[in-house]
Amino acid sequence: MTYYEPKPHKKFFEKTLEDYRDSIWGCARCNWCQNHWAWNVKSAEYSEICPAFHEFRIFPYAGMGKMHIARALLEGDFDYEDAPEVVKFLYTCTTCGACELNCQRLQDKEPLQVNETLRARLVKDGIGPMPEHRNLLKSVKNYDNPWMQPRTQRDRWARKIKIKNIEKEPAETLFFVGCTVAFDNTQWHVAQNTATILLGAGVDLGMLGTKEVCCGSPVARIGDRDTFFDLAQRNIDMLNKTGAKEIVTFCPGCFKALSHDYAEVPDVPRLQAAVYHSSQYFDRLITEGKLTFSRPVNKRVTWHDPCHMGRHCGIYDEPRRVLEAIPGINLVEMERIKDQSWCCGGGGGARTAFMDFAQKTAAKRIGEAKKTGAEAIVTSCPFCEQNIGDALNAMNDEMEIFDLTDIMIKAMYSREV
Repeated sequence: MTYYEPKPHKKFFEKTLEDYRDSIWGCARCNWCQNHWAWNVKSAEYSEICPAFHEFRIFPYAGMGKMHIARALLEGDFDYEDAPEVVKFLYTCTTCGACELNCQRLQDKEPLQVNETLRARLVKDGIGPMPEHRNLLKSVKNYDNPWMQPRTQRDRWARKIKIKNIEKEPAETLFFVGCTVAFDNTQWHVAQNTATILLGAGVDLGMLGTKEVCCGSPVARIGDRDTFFDLAQRNIDMLNKTGAKEIVTFCPGCFKALSHDYAEVPDVPRLQAAVYHSSQYFDRLITEGKLTFSRPVNKRVTWHDPCHMGRHCGIYDEPRRVLEAIPGINLVEMERIKDQSWCCGGGGGARTAFMDFAQKTAAKRIGEAKKTGAEAIVTSCPFCEQNIGDALNAMNDEMEIFDLTDIMIKAMYSREV
């Protein structure tokens, strides 16, 4: 095969570093993997986009540096004993995707895909992941969730909500809850709100309850492809058997796994149901006149774009339209928004292994939010809410953080927010 001949098509999770050879060698070292896209920059203070490079200030933490690492491994220029720090370089990354989005604008290169493939290489070679990630992977294998929680407790959040068990009673729409909210009682409000809103709008809603298993997103991001493939196969088989026509989930990690990642797994069947992020579904219900807000919520808020919902899946406008449909809401924007949003710091396994880094990244986002004059940050991601919420508590800051559904419930039922 020559350079100019077409390469065989491969799904993402089949690819090795060799498949990115041209991309790796073609990196122009232009530094746009580190910087807010120039056209959108409003101030020097918020002109950067890569949390890891911003914090540590050496190139191996940036997308460009990971291209160097990949090239060196491809060409045999070093082995793991030469650079034991390589594991930290690759895993101190939130997989936010800002590097890849900006790089594709200029050169159509894929530094995030290269980093995730590097992680898979390290896992295969027994070098990665971080020790904290090993515990997470062990929990997923033993308990079907990352939090070492018994399967029997997965549906506790729903014990006061009349929602169908889809294994016993068919439903047109399946509510995929995800692990974080299901097992963290401080996050139950998100699942409870979502179910209440959907049921109130007349949606024929069911759930898997204790039978639901991890979508596999954290496992995929960490680089354990074999375990992810097993989870993808199990989920596709189980979800297809329900006969549901639609799947709704509020977790961006779950949404990306179901709507994008599973299609990139080799030798698994197609997921038959259409997959929606809850904000997309809410926006549709509002357009159809099935969801209305009668009570004003007089708050000045700013929207935080979750990375796996925004840059990874292109959902930017729907949640903003939902907020704008609520009377009394004054939506003000931060400098870095949509595809140039600053990550909360919690994704890609960063919060699990590098909590201090994750919290510093969240604090920077809080500072940016405060400059808008907003009273609260609104988002739609359990990890963003956890990580930003923890940073707010540590800072003893009066700013609040809400899930999108918290505001919606207030506007529908006058619950305290």
